[in-house]
Amino acid sequence: MLCLSMHERCLLILLFFVCGPIFADVSKTQNEETGLIGWKLKQGGLELELIQRLPDQTRAFFLARGFPAGIVDDLGRSCIFQTILRNIGTDADVSPALTVSLKDWQVSQGDTSRPLKLKEVWDQAWPDALVSKSARLAFRWATFPSTQTFQPGDYNWGMISFGLTPGMRFDLRLVWNEGKEKHAARIENLICAPDY
Repeated sequence: MLCLSMHERCLLILLFFVCGPIFADVSKTQNEETGLIGWKLKQGGLELELIQRLPDQTRAFFLARGFPAGIVDDLGRSCIFQTILRNIGTDADVSPALTVSLKDWQVSQGDTSRPLKLKEVWDQAWPDALVSKSARLAFRWATFPSTQTFQPGDYNWGMISFGLTPGMRFDLRLVWNEGKEKHAARIENLICAPDY
């Protein structure tokens, strides 16, 4: 058994607070008109905003772009969030580029983790006879890129499918690179929008 003096214990506690894990800055908002919830994470040069989308918003969007009703309903019920990602670095000489690959992100519920449902998975599942080229193009442009590099000041937005059903809660583990350094953060207790 390790016995430490009071001085040694204080030093260990101080070291934990100085060198311990760095937690991401996550804020939560709720739109007064719609009731939709948004989460914003800031860590290093990354700023990520995730905003709930009602299933009917998603259904209406894709129905208007020529998708058949069955696929539209599948998309609507797949926990889609509007996503905005920024490299908040201001100087290309000082701030590194950010590279984000959604392939590395994980959805967690309890002890179970799994990857996101990427746009390529959706796209490959649809027969050509059901989804037109123009509808596929609209889908590709409206959804967040699976891999992208952001220079200082760059940003992008699009929809991300988490592949869960309406109303479900989950944690998100995200990974990105700032220059050559790998970073990770966790946003806890995200909620898929309900299906009214």
